[in-house]
Amino acid sequence: MGIGLSARAGWRAAYASVIGTAHLRTGAPCQDAGRCTVLRASDGCEALVAAASDGAGTAARSEIGAALAVEAFIAEFGAAARDDPTLARIDRAFVSSWIARFQDVIAARASAEGCTPSDFACTLLGAVVTATNAVYVQIGDGAIIVGTEEPDHYAWVAWPQHGEYANATNFVTEARAAAVAEFEKGPAIDEIALFTDGIERLVLDSAHRSVHAPAFRPIFAWLRATDPGCPAAPSEALTAYLGSAHVNARTDDDKTLVMATRRSAAPHGAQDGSGA
Repeated sequence: MGIGLSARAGWRAAYASVIGTAHLRTGAPCQDAGRCTVLRASDGCEALVAAASDGAGTAARSEIGAALAVEAFIAEFGAAARDDPTLARIDRAFVSSWIARFQDVIAARASAEGCTPSDFACTLLGAVVTATNAVYVQIGDGAIIVGTEEPDHYAWVAWPQHGEYANATNFVTEARAAAVAEFEKGPAIDEIALFTDGIERLVLDSAHRSVHAPAFRPIFAWLRATDPGCPAAPSEALTAYLGSAHVNARTDDDKTLVMATRRSAAPHGAQDGSGA
């Protein structure tokens, strides 16, 4: 992937999920979820663990599935990163085993509630970044982007998984989830964003299969100037941006953005995240 590292500060992270205007009109809940955390690994260095999930619009309990997927990924992949910051333990077999365990949890909950696992259908975007290595997991649409050696330019890790029909994708709750999961491992990076399909059209150039860097530059500039750490609550600035008229004019879907940086702020200061 050719990712370079700049002079590092501590991780600065932010996340938010915002209901789309289509769901506001119908009274449906926000079916997205996203969160990240920064933990101290066994080598004494920080490790970032982040996840985002988009519940299927036609699934009755998809917002629950999305929330469970995010929490399960952060818990298990975070524990693995804490114990072994080289991330050698996290391979495709580990991912497949995690998917099987998550599906068992969903099946048990579906049985208890008198419904089916498909009622909890959701996608998954997950990433773990330590001092030396990074792993990425994707099932479904949305994408993960990372900073490149060229300042303020970004590359996607895996392109959104879109099906043959409009709005069709893969879900972590499906039997084939392990087979279609994208798994990538590489060197550590210092800037990353995970986002659900609600903002794909704003930040990805489908014609050239590239990242629309200007969409991310002001948000990352804002994030670099925030305090180190990962807040326990969603970011008010990201929430305001994702719910702004500028964004809602281009998408009526639920939107989740999880982002983190360990690059230092530019000497001249940073822009406000709401202007992204």
